[in-house]
Amino acid sequence: MDLNSFFYPTSVAVIGASTKSGSVGNDVVKNLILHDYQGKIYPVNPNATELFDLPCYAKIQDIKQPIGIAIIIIPAKLIPQILEDLGHEGVHSAVIISAGFKEAGPEGQVLEKTVQEICQRYDITLLGPNCLGFINAEINFNASFAPLMPALGNISLLSQSGALCTAILDSVHENNLGFSKFISTGNKASLNENALLKYLAQDEGTQVIAMYAEELADAQDIISTGKAVIARSVPKPIIAIKAGLTAAGASASASHTGSLGGSAAAYQALFTQGKIIQAETLGEFFNLLYTFSRNALPQGNKIAIITNAGGPGVLATDACDSAGLILAKLSSETEAALKNVLPASAGIHNPVDVLGDAKSDRYQAAISIVAEDRGVDMMLIMLTPQSMTDIEAVAEAIIDIKKKTTKPIVTVFVGDTLVRPGRAKLHAAQIATLKTPEEGAQTLGSLARVAAWHAENHSTITTFDDIDKDKVTAIIKKARDEKRSNLFETEVWDILFSYGFPRLQSTTANSPEDAQEKAAIFGDRSIAFKIISPDITHKSDAGGVMLNVQAKNAAEAYTQLLARVAKNVPTAKLEGALMVEMAESNGSKEIILGTKKEPGLGTLLMFGLGGIYVETFKDVAFRFAPMTSADIEEMMRETKTFPLLSGTRGEAGVDIGKLAECIGRLSQLVTDFPEIEECDINPLRAFPNADDFRFLDGRITLS
Repeated sequence: MDLNSFFYPTSVAVIGASTKSGSVGNDVVKNLILHDYQGKIYPVNPNATELFDLPCYAKIQDIKQPIGIAIIIIPAKLIPQILEDLGHEGVHSAVIISAGFKEAGPEGQVLEKTVQEICQRYDITLLGPNCLGFINAEINFNASFAPLMPALGNISLLSQSGALCTAILDSVHENNLGFSKFISTGNKASLNENALLKYLAQDEGTQVIAMYAEELADAQDIISTGKAVIARSVPKPIIAIKAGLTAAGASASASHTGSLGGSAAAYQALFTQGKIIQAETLGEFFNLLYTFSRNALPQGNKIAIITNAGGPGVLATDACDSAGLILAKLSSETEAALKNVLPASAGIHNPVDVLGDAKSDRYQAAISIVAEDRGVDMMLIMLTPQSMTDIEAVAEAIIDIKKKTTKPIVTVFVGDTLVRPGRAKLHAAQIATLKTPEEGAQTLGSLARVAAWHAENHSTITTFDDIDKDKVTAIIKKARDEKRSNLFETEVWDILFSYGFPRLQSTTANSPEDAQEKAAIFGDRSIAFKIISPDITHKSDAGGVMLNVQAKNAAEAYTQLLARVAKNVPTAKLEGALMVEMAESNGSKEIILGTKKEPGLGTLLMFGLGGIYVETFKDVAFRFAPMTSADIEEMMRETKTFPLLSGTRGEAGVDIGKLAECIGRLSQLVTDFPEIEECDINPLRAFPNADDFRFLDGRITLS
C-alpha cells in the first residue's frame, strides 16, 4: 500500500465531474483548479465535452495518460464497474465520495463488501466510501467538496465525519491554524485510522496528528503505533477526540469488569496506553491543536506565570496544579533582575505580577528575564485589559521573545472585544493564545505529559515461561465440546493455577460421603463450600456459599448447601461442591482483576480494589492486553487506593512486584486464549509477603 503516491498524486481523474454548479462533482473539480493544483486534471463525464476549460472524457479508457488517483462521485451501484475499469488501467489509488454503502442498510453492506473485494484484487488503495475526500495543502490538492483550503501547517487531521472536517476548517481559518493533510475516512472500507496513523508517523510534513473518531479497531495496533510515534527522536503528538462514550453505548455484562468497563473506560485506556492525548470537548481539541502545533515539547513540567492581575494569577496557579504542573522556583538571579525592572509593589516571585498598569515594555522585560531562568520549562503569559494596557504592543513583545526561546509559551488574553486585536496578532505569528487560565494550564499540562512519555524507557510485553498452555487448551476444548460458555469453578481454578496464580488448597465433592472423606486434607483449617453449577453465575446470590465449615461437619454442610441452592434456584443443574480452605486475612488487601472483550478493539483488563466494595467505590483502572511492565505499573498507580497498597502511615503495603506479576499473568492468559470473553478474579488476596498471595474466587466465560 503506497500511501505516498496516494497523497501526492501527479494527476487526478474526477469520475462524475459535473457541469451543474453547486453539485459535488462540480465543486471537486473547481476546488482542484481554484487552489492551483499543478498536476493534470481529467474530468470524466460522458455527457459533457468541457468543464472549467478542461476537456471532459466519456470514460476512463479515453484518457490515455497515467492516472495518479481517481475521485469517484457517481451513484453507488455503478461504482463496482468503475473500480474494475480502474484496475484494468493500472490505477492504484481511489477516493469514493459517494454515499449509499453500509450506512444505507443491508444492500449497501453487500455493495461495500464488493468494493472491498475489487480493491483487494487490483491492489487499489481506497479512501471512503461516503467521505468528504481529502486535502493535501503541501501540493494545493483539494480533492474534496470542502469550500476552504487550510493554511499550510504541520497538523494532519483524520476524521470519520466529513461534516466535522468542514466545520473545523471554518472554525480555525481566521486563527491561522495550519494543516498539512485533511483526511475524511468515511466508512473505512480500506484505509482506516490504523493505516493512516502509521503513514502520518513517517510523513515529513506532519508534526502533530489530530483524530476525530467514532469507532476504532484493533487496540493493540493503535497502541503500538502511538508508542512508536512518541518514542521517535522527534516525537509526534497524537491528539484525539472520540464520540459515543456515554453509558448508553456500553454492552450489558454479567461480570464486574463488564459493568464497570464501558466504552468510555475502554477508549480512555486505549488512549492512555497508546500515549495519545484525549480531548473531552471540541473546544479543548482546538486548544490542544493550537498549543502543540506552535510549541516544541518542554524539558520538564516546571511553569512560570506572568500576569498583570493577581486574581487570574491565582486561578492559573490552581489550574497548573490540577494539570500536573509544578510552579517553577525562580532563581535568586532571576528575582534580582525582576526587582530591577519592576515597580516595588510588583510580584517578583512566581507567579510574576507586573501589575495592572504594565505596558508592553514592562511585559517584555519581565518575560525576557523569566525565559532565561534554567529552572523554567514553559511560560503562561496572561493579560487583562486595563485602561492603560497597550494590548497589541504586548502581543508584539511576546512575538519578539518567542523568536528567541524554544520554551513553550501559551498566552491568555482574558476578555473579548478589547483583546481581539492582540489575539489576532498572536495567531498570525503562530503563538498559542487561549481564553482562560484553566485552558492555558490544561494544554501546557498535556504538552508536559507528552514530553514525559517521550522520556520514558519503553518496556516490552510481559510474558512468563512457567505456564501450562496445553492444560488450558484441553479445559476450553472440553467446554466447547459440551457447548458450555460458562466454565465450572473447578475449571477456572485449574486454568488460573496453570498460568501461575497462587491458589488455596481445594478439592471437589459430589456426595456427602465424598465431602466427609476429602475434608481430611484440610486438617484443622476451616473450609469454604461453593456450589458447582453451570447455571449459576453469582453463587452467593443463590445461597451457594458456606463459610467456616469444620472438617467434622463436612457431610452435613454439603447436604445443606445443595438443598438450599435447589430451593432458591430449582431449575439449576447441581454438580457437587468445591471445597476450599478458608484464607488468612491478616495484613492482606483484596484485589479484583478482570477482563472483557471490547468489540472490535481487543481484550480489556481491569485492576482495582476488590471484594464486596468493587461496585461501591469503583476504584478501578483499565488497559488492553497484552501489557508491558510500564503499562501495568501505570495502571496500578492510576487507582486512588494505590498508596494503600504500597504502604502508608506506617501500615505495611502488599508486595507490589507480585501484584504486577499477577496482572501480567492474566494479560498473557487472555492474549494466548482470545476466546475468553470475560474473566473475573475477585478477590485476589494480596499480602506483604509474595508467597502468601492467593486467589479466592474466579469466573471465566467463553465467547
